[in-house]
Amino acid sequence: MKVVGIDLAGKPENETGFCYLSDNGAQTIILHTDMEILREIESLKPDIVAIDAPFWVPKVGMWRPCEEKLIKRGFQPISTVFPSMKMLVMRAAHLVRVLESRGYKTIEVFTKASEKILGLKKEYRKNQNEYDALVAALTGKAYLEGKYENLDGIILPKYS
Repeated sequence: MKVVGIDLAGKPENETGFCYLSDNGAQTIILHTDMEILREIESLKPDIVAIDAPFWVPKVGMWRPCEEKLIKRGFQPISTVFPSMKMLVMRAAHLVRVLESRGYKTIEVFTKASEKILGLKKEYRKNQNEYDALVAALTGKAYLEGKYENLDGIILPKYS
């Protein structure tokens, strides 16, 4: 099983966390540009790419149905209608289009919820972006194992 988890930054100059998870363990790095991200994915040929970023903006209102479900469960997503979030959505949507055109399966994840569901906590000295990429990858692994819940587009792990 090969999984890539990405904690996508809104701007290429900011840090994007990238995690490759396989049967041999996990490796995390920091990337910046879309080209770097795509190059890494092409070299790894993962079974799935789990991205911690919204893939679309609602046509009406502040919240997408998936975000409303997260809010009802006590999580606090940031609305995609804010300008800084729209930039992130545009970048994520572009990457998803490119990846899917190349035959890769992509899923949207929300690492703050996944972290709580999986009972994880970041170690003090770990890079937040790399940590979130690892949580995204673990969510992608749960998806491949059929141990997930789909909240109208956001995938969460489901372990009992």
